Amino acid sequence: MKAYIYGSLIAAGLAIGIFGSVMLLGFGFASSTSNGTVTANVAVGNVIYLAISPNSIAISGLAPNYTYPTNIPVTDTDNGGNIGANALVEGTSWVGSAYVFGVGNTLESNTASAPLSGIPLTSSFVVTNSYIIAPNTVNPSTNAIVYFGFSIPPATPAGNYVQTISFENENMSNLEFNAISTSNSVTITANVVSTCYISLSPNSIDFGTLSPDANVPTNFGVNDIDNGGNVAAQLLVFGGNWMGPATATFGVSNTTWDATQGTSFSAATHLTGTAATTGISIPAPTTSNTVTSNSIYFGLGIPPATTAGTYQQTITIENSC
Repeated sequence: MKAYIYGSLIAAGLAIGIFGSVMLLGFGFASSTSNGTVTANVAVGNVIYLAISPNSIAISGLAPNYTYPTNIPVTDTDNGGNIGANALVEGTSWVGSAYVFGVGNTLESNTASAPLSGIPLTSSFVVTNSYIIAPNTVNPSTNAIVYFGFSIPPATPAGNYVQTISFENENMSNLEFNAISTSNSVTITANVVSTCYISLSPNSIDFGTLSPDANVPTNFGVNDIDNGGNVAAQLLVFGGNWMGPATATFGVSNTTWDATQGTSFSAATHLTGTAATTGISIPAPTTSNTVTSNSIYFGLGIPPATTAGTYQQTITIENSC
């Protein structure tokens, strides 16, 4: 009798367990795992990035009428884009405190060059020959280098001159421009210093044939030319002894000089072996008059009993500014 009751309790317990299991399965609370899938789509567009380095360049100690070679490198980097692009550049004029010179004085090239060479910069974007290849998953950052050089016009006043060069990257096939730019320009500062130049014309003087104890006034002029400097200069002069045949010589002071043509031998100043201030000034060239000049005149006296023959002397003229 006890066993029967015990068995019916077990049977009832199993029935309830089965019923509970069916209920759980029917409401989806089973402990087993079911999988489902969702399809996701995304469109990746063509993207070109742009970052320029460096963003500022300063060059000091430049003279007017000077050319700086095409060897200033600026790196154009696409860091994470996915198509290739050409670098485009444009620039501003060179702006100083009292003078401005043209954007076209700057040249660009995809190769460095010791002399100044390349394509003149303009005030609107122009396609360069510098190409940034498409980044990829192996090489996600690519770049190209554009080289710049420039010329300082004659008689440019001393001071600092600033030009800004802007970049843009474009895929010429797709006409895609850079969508994102972290830095797209470089500023170049050119420091021009006070400078005077010298060019002499003629470079030789022929006093002709003179007799011992003869002399000539300061009839033989030399033009001292400043071609493109930016400040006035003072003319200094000195020389060496006259050297003749074999060991024959006569002194440096037998040559005379003066600021005026035709000054007599006795009234003119005698040349020495050390630099002497003449009081002759070469005016400062200007941007409207880039070449200035002034003259110094020479005479000569031959000492008595000078040995016959051809004599030569070196005269040095300096401009001090």
